[in-house]
Formats: sequence, structure tokens, C-alpha cells
Amino acid sequence: MKVSQNWLKNLVEITSTPEDLSEKLSIGGFEVESLEDCSENVNGVVLGKVLSVLKHEGSDKLSICQVDIGNSKNLQIICGARNIKPNIYVYVATVGAKLNAVDLTIKRSEIRGVMSEGMICSLQELGLEDSSEGIEIIDEDLALKYKLGTPGSELLQLNDFIYDLAITANRPDGMSVMGIAREISALLESPLNFPELSNKYNIHLFKGFKLCPEAIESNCIYTISCIDGVNGDKLSPKWLKDRIEKSGIKSINFLVDLTNYILLEQGQPLHAFDKEKLSNLIGKEVSPEDFSVRKSRDNETLVCLDGKKYELNENITVVTCCDKPVAIAGVIGGLETSVSNTTSSIYLEGAVFNPVTIRKSSKAVGIRTESSSRYEKGISSKNTLSAVTRAINLLEEYFSINSPIINTSNLKNDEDIFIKLRRNRIHKILGPLIVNDQFQKRNLSDNEIVDKLTLIGCTLINKEYGWDVAVIPNRSNDLIREIDLIEEIARLIGYDRFDLNLPNPIKPGKLSSEQLALRKVKNGFTENGFNEVLSYSLVPEDNEKLIKISNPLLLETSCLRDNIWKEHLEILNRNIKAGQTSCYIFEIGNVFQKKTEFIQEEVLNGAIYGNKKFGKWINSGKDNDLNYYQARGKLKEALSSLHIKIEDKPTDSIDFLHPGRTAKLVIEGKDAGYFGEVHPKLILEKKSLKKVYLFSINVSNLLEACTRKNKWIPIYKQYPIVPKMERDINFVFSKKFLIKEITLQIRKTGKNLLEDVNLIDVFEDTKFGDDHISYTFRLSYRDKDKTLLDSDITSIHSKIISNVEKCFNTKLRN
Repeated sequence: MKVSQNWLKNLVEITSTPEDLSEKLSIGGFEVESLEDCSENVNGVVLGKVLSVLKHEGSDKLSICQVDIGNSKNLQIICGARNIKPNIYVYVATVGAKLNAVDLTIKRSEIRGVMSEGMICSLQELGLEDSSEGIEIIDEDLALKYKLGTPGSELLQLNDFIYDLAITANRPDGMSVMGIAREISALLESPLNFPELSNKYNIHLFKGFKLCPEAIESNCIYTISCIDGVNGDKLSPKWLKDRIEKSGIKSINFLVDLTNYILLEQGQPLHAFDKEKLSNLIGKEVSPEDFSVRKSRDNETLVCLDGKKYELNENITVVTCCDKPVAIAGVIGGLETSVSNTTSSIYLEGAVFNPVTIRKSSKAVGIRTESSSRYEKGISSKNTLSAVTRAINLLEEYFSINSPIINTSNLKNDEDIFIKLRRNRIHKILGPLIVNDQFQKRNLSDNEIVDKLTLIGCTLINKEYGWDVAVIPNRSNDLIREIDLIEEIARLIGYDRFDLNLPNPIKPGKLSSEQLALRKVKNGFTENGFNEVLSYSLVPEDNEKLIKISNPLLLETSCLRDNIWKEHLEILNRNIKAGQTSCYIFEIGNVFQKKTEFIQEEVLNGAIYGNKKFGKWINSGKDNDLNYYQARGKLKEALSSLHIKIEDKPTDSIDFLHPGRTAKLVIEGKDAGYFGEVHPKLILEKKSLKKVYLFSINVSNLLEACTRKNKWIPIYKQYPIVPKMERDINFVFSKKFLIKEITLQIRKTGKNLLEDVNLIDVFEDTKFGDDHISYTFRLSYRDKDKTLLDSDITSIHSKIISNVEKCFNTKLRN
């Protein structure tokens, strides 16, 4: 939002410098992104009078001019303009002036043998117009009001500053000059001087409007007023043109500029329709009941003021005349019914629409206008009738118009809504005020509270507990609770003036067991060479199972993801293309499933590619890929700090993983995730550029298992004081049997003395057949009370061998 300081000065007394005011506004919540000095481009340019003009002997186009700028000595200036002549008033750039518009610094220079001591300027050279056909000749009546040598900025009314403000969504009042003026009044404690409504008009509650209930809710309003006797050919007066152009809006004609002026001044968008064009469009004399607001229909089109033809749909709200679209409500008007230089009568529309419908319309057509940005932030319908009245007042100053009737869909109740504000609540929330930078402290006085709220336009009624506070309409969207008023008091007094107000005693916070375990998981992965990544949870719609979001910004981010592995595969592919020989990544994030209800699940996902080795020469020229067991070992190492057992159960049910090299991960008997090599078809389809291993573990299962009391809190036992006895056994098993099944059977048989069972060797040979494999297990025996002898374990060892042979149809190998 750009606003001129001169305009603000007409509404509020400003006693500080532009720089100080910028700082106060920024601290107060209206950040000043830039401060522009309008006179910067005309520094060194003064009022001068051309006394004489002589032809330059060395050129047909140049003239030698004697110019008086109020000094004792006249300036000699070489000028090439065709419209130069004696006895005219001009803008003179003196030596040292810098004309930014043409990137020129004025110097004393010799032109074709004649000295020139300045430059007579056009408005283009001063940066005030896009093009000029000659030098600017100042109107004599204007020039005679000033002395020769007066800075050009005074004549051009450029002694002004433009504040470019960043208005946050919770402060729609900042989208109007009057709202900013009220903020300045509160910050500087200076009086306001808002324009008064000179005439009031007949307001008619019109029940004939057909209004879309979604767009015009009970707290909204729609008004239409017929105004005859205007002239579309009339240009705006200089003061109005200056104000809107400094706010970044191009001047067109008085009727259009007036609607833009009210938008800037009051924050209320207005739109003017050409009455004759409306009548031609519908084939009859237009009347207020012809106007309506509805949802657009598919295949409707509208050519708008920007000259573009827009395809409309049911997400777009339109204003219609006899059911024919004439504007996209709250966004942009139609070209066919727009005001032009032939306009003699208008219908003036003023409305407040539901912000949600305006946002949908703006997004659907892909444009955002000054009007739509205000509607989206939310404006009060209590100001609409006064804004329309203000516009008609200004029309009456420049045209002879009959007193119009303002037809409105809603007569807003002016009854104030009061917010209960408790004195003790203010003191409890804000704490004491520090007085005069000393150590003296006191609570806010009642007068200070009342003064600050009065400055922002609030009305206060004294009560025993404090006050009942009524808020002005343009702050009714953000000041709705007691805490909002307390925050406003603190903001206006200054947060830095309050003492610390910390709870006593302060209880130190701590991480829960689950949070500590999650930190252990992340540390475990990073310590084992993994990099943590973060991917977007919003993805494009590529299947019907995805959950769609109702208000996507882009088609590429229109759904919630149901997996993370696809993005991880993309990350690995990018690293492979960049020449990386290995890449280990992990991520803890959410996935979303659509079942009988929407389910959000936190998972630990990751991907492993390549073999990380410091000594490249060791395996130079050899295959760099990890085998299944090496990759699975990386995951086991990363999770080793949790001290939980994760069992692998072979599976071929996961379609994107290799059917023979994939396992479900089981924690405490529950399926918790998977680990496996990427399916070869993905490599053929170039979706995976190399052999990659993917894993996923449900975080809640993982944390639940590792934070159990017997796992999370270490239990210490006495170190054994007697030696153990070890025996190795070797069998050839069918590959259909799992290691888990074999070790479980061994433990069950030797549970009294058997301390541990470990697989120490795996061996394959063609003589075993394709379906068989040799496993060697190391069995550890120990008795806590004595040293074992061979005779103590012979029977139990034989029993273990016998049970294994029987259960798994195998024989002990010699």
C-alpha cells in the first residue's frame, strides 16, 4: 500500500520527520518497506525565465538562450527544443543537478564553441512523463506566484514522501489512507481531520436483488445507485490525479479515478457501470432490480477491463444484469459495460462480499486486483453506505446531478457491540510499566488505558470491573476479544516499556521419553553416514487414493502424499546424475491414507545406494553396489542405540520392491514396516537409475517398543564369574526355513543351560541343490554356579541336534 505524506497531512497532523514516522509505523505493525522522496529527481531544478533566444551559428537546430533564475547573473544555456522562445517560464536544471530519469549530471560544457551553464528541461527529462515533444512551458499565472529560482519541486508539488507499507492480513484497516491516518494519530497522539459528508441521500432498502447467499451473507451488503448528468470525458482535477498516481494507480478519467480514490481513501471498492451500455446489453431500460449476484455457469465468458477474455466456471461469482455477466464480483469489471469518454449516466455499485468467494474467484481467473485484495482481507459493511455517499458528494462538486437514491440490500444496524475489558486482566497480562528508565515500576493507570483505546476510535463505558469497549467498524475484524484490546494497549504504549512478566516459579521443561528416543534415532542415522532430508507433503494428483486438499495453490501441490519413497528415489537419482558414488538418506515425516476415514501416520523412511568407503583404491573398478545383507546391516547399525529387536519376514507383496529381496519388519510381533531392494522394473523404466534399497518403519511402533520400562531404563546384572562352553553345529536346510524359526527351536530345546545362539556361517554349493543351504550355528552354554564339563552338556546338546533334524528334516554335517 503506497500513500502520500501530503495526503496524510490533510487527514492527520504529522509532527515528526518521515524517517521517524517510518520507524514508528514499523514498530507499530505497519512495516514501511521503502520511503521515497518525490523531489529526489528534481533536486537542483529551479524556476527560470527565458529572456532572449538567438540562433546558434554552428547549428541549425540549437539556440543560445539567456535565462534568469533569480541570481545577479543570467545563465547562458544551449537548447535544442523547437518550442523555445523568449518570455516564457521554464524548469532549469542548474550545474550539479542529477536527472535520474535520463541518467545525466549537469555540467558546464562547451557546445559547438559556445558555453552552456545548465539545461532547460522537459517533463520526460524530469521523470514525470513517458514522452515529451519539447521543453515544459510553465503556465504564467502559476509561475508569477513564485520567485525566480524557486525549487521546481514546489511548483510541481513534489515536496512529498511516499510510504510503501506492508499490510498484514489481520489489519485490513491499513488498506485505506484513513486507516493509516488513524494509526498515525494513535502513534503520534495528534488530532484527526477526516472529511465530513456534506450531503446525505435517500437510502432505500431494496428487496428485489437476487443475491447469491454464499457471496452476500447476512453481514455483507450490496448497493446500487443510478446517477445521471455525469461526463465521462472530464479529466480528474490535479489534486485527485496526484493522490492516486502517487499510490500507484494510473489516472484514466474523473469517473474511474473517483472509484479508485474512494477505494484508497475509505478502503471500500466501488465500480461504475455505463447506464447506456447496460441498456444496450439487455435490450431495455436498465433498473436496479435487473442487478443480481450469482455463481457463474460453465462455458460462460466475460471480456474484462484488462482486455482479456476469461472462461468462467462455478467457482467464480459474477455480477449480472438481466442474468448477463457484467463483472467478476469484487475482482474486475467487464469491458462491455465500462465507463468511457461518452458516458453520461452511471450505475454506481458498492458492496461487501464474503472474502472466501472473492478469493476463489480471484484464484480461478488468475488475477489479483486492488479491490480483491481488500475484500480478501475483510472489510466492514458498516462503512459501505458512507463510502458511496462520499463518492456522490465528490460527483456533486464537479457535475450537476440530481440527488440519487442509494438502493441497498441491507440496512446495517448501527448498534455497537461491546467487548468486556477487565482492569485486573490488563495488569496480569502486561505486568508493570517501567518509569523513566529507573527501577520504579507501576501498573497502567486508567487514564492511560482509556487514552490509548480512544486514539484508535474505541468508545469506552466505565464499569466496576473496567470498561465495556465498542470498536470502530474498520477494526471490527481484528479487535473482537478482550486479549485483542490488551495487545493493542501494549502496542501503542510500547512493548519495550513493560517489565519482565515471567511466571513464578519457572518450571524447567524436559523432553519426553518419546522425544529423546526420536533424537537417538536421528543421531544414530547421522553417525552411520546418513543425511536427513525433508520433502514436501503436498504432491500432484496421480491416483484416486490420494487425499485432495480443498484450496490448493497449484496442481502440483493439490494432494497429500501417501508415501515418501518416490521422493527419496528422485533424490537418489539426482545424486547419481551428479556423479555421487553413494547416497544414504532418511526422513521422519507424515503420510496420509484415505480409508474409512483420513489417517495420518508418522513414518521413518530412507534409501540406501552405493558403498561408502574412504579408500577408493581398494575396490577400484569393482561393483560399488551393496548386497541385501550389507544394506540391511546399515539400517541395523543406525537403530542399534534403541536396543530393540527387529525381525525380518520375507514378503513379495510390495509391488515396488524386489519380490525375492524384500522383508517385512516386525517389532514385538506387529508389522512395522519394510526393507527391500527396489524392483527391477523401476530400473528398466528409469525411475531408479541404480540398485537402491528402501526402508520404512512406523514411528509409533518403534517408539512404543524402545520406551518400554524394561528397554528404556537399563537393568544391570552381575557379570558371569564362570566361563562359557561353545559348540558349533552345521546343517543343510531347505531355503524355505527362516533363521528365526531354527534359532527359536534351538533356544526352546536348550533353555536351561543354553545362553546364546548365533549364526556364524552361511554356505551354498551346487551339490546341496538350488533349494538348500548350509547354516553353521555357535551355541554358548553356561551354568551360573559352576564350570561346565563335557558330560554336563552332552545330553542337552544331543537333544538339540535331534530336535533340529526332526523339525527341519535335515542331518548334522560332519
